[in-house]
Amino acid sequence: MLLRKMFTALRGKATETGEAIVDSQGIRIMEQELRDAKTAMNRASEELTTIMARRNLAAKEVDTLSDKMAEYEKSAMAALEKGEQSLAEEVAGEIARLESEREIAQANVTQYDGTIEALKSTIAKSKGEIRRVEQQMSHVKATEAAQKAQAAVASQHAGQNASMNSAVASLERIKERQALQAEKLKIGETMQAQDSGADLEARLSQAGIGKQQTSGSDVLARLKAKQNAGN
Repeated sequence: MLLRKMFTALRGKATETGEAIVDSQGIRIMEQELRDAKTAMNRASEELTTIMARRNLAAKEVDTLSDKMAEYEKSAMAALEKGEQSLAEEVAGEIARLESEREIAQANVTQYDGTIEALKSTIAKSKGEIRRVEQQMSHVKATEAAQKAQAAVASQHAGQNASMNSAVASLERIKERQALQAEKLKIGETMQAQDSGADLEARLSQAGIGKQQTSGSDVLARLKAKQNAGN
């Protein structure tokens, strides 16, 4: 059962591959088939010429036999007029033999005529089909060329979109990397301040503990105090 399924799968794959090849080489295959059809039509035309020649020879044979029969009939009549019964009978036998040959030759002519008509009809039909296929092939080639051009434009557009998307992605990565670097620098500065004690002093100052930074108001108040003391 498993082997049968595997064989079926392989046949299916082969069919798909064959169809893909036919699809991709459709125009080339059609052109070759058209050449084959033209070759076959040319052979049929040559065969038609040969059969027509044989038909003409058979027709000439019929005419020749008819002429001989006419001559023998005259001879038989002359023999009868002279009372040569035996000679007349011999001539009549020859006429009968010629009639048999003429019937065969005429049958050949009739058969050739039928074959000739059939071949002429087939060749005419083939020529019409070939002309029709050639016209359609021109249309198919033009359509395929247009589709290839459209595909090329679409591919180029897709490539441009891909490039733009890639550029946007690169920009986002750069921004992310810069933000990460800025955050790392900020953390580094904080850690450095903690190590030097500056961070602790800053937090004590904010809480109003320890040495306070002298402000402009403090300086002005001190100057006023000195002035009052001098007075």
